[in-house]
Amino acid sequence: MSGPAPLVERVTVRVPPDAAYAAVSDVTRMGQWSPEVRGARVLGGRGPVRVGTRFVGLNRAAWLPWATLCTVVAARPGSCFSFRVSILGIALSQWTYRFREVPGGCEVTEEWLDLRSAVAGRLLTAVSPMVTGVVRRRERNRTTMRATLAALRGALEGGG
Repeated sequence: MSGPAPLVERVTVRVPPDAAYAAVSDVTRMGQWSPEVRGARVLGGRGPVRVGTRFVGLNRAAWLPWATLCTVVAARPGSCFSFRVSILGIALSQWTYRFREVPGGCEVTEEWLDLRSAVAGRLLTAVSPMVTGVVRRRERNRTTMRATLAALRGALEGGG
């Protein structure tokens, strides 16, 4: 049995794929364009992320902040950046960013895949609104993905 299909959003940005990858894979910058992410703290050192790099994602949707543990599962400069997200040892999701050269720049694709098991999903669906203020996670993510990609485009094309 498989879960719901991943959410996918795309934007075209007037920068090369390597530049878009460099911005997105610097997880400490995600708070600059995501409406829900406030920042990230890389664990165990500095330098470019690679497969196995772990970081703490700092988030806020409504009134309460929360942190997640994230592990990079793909780090191919100019091509793909992906990480898995968990909280209290429970797998939540996988976020993937793909970069494809197109005339005049690159297409950035953002994908959210729900990894919650049926039991954990029901528990988290019941508890999440009290912690995050988010009742419909899938719908919320589609909205924030669109906002994130628009802000990323603005930052990259504006030299940010």
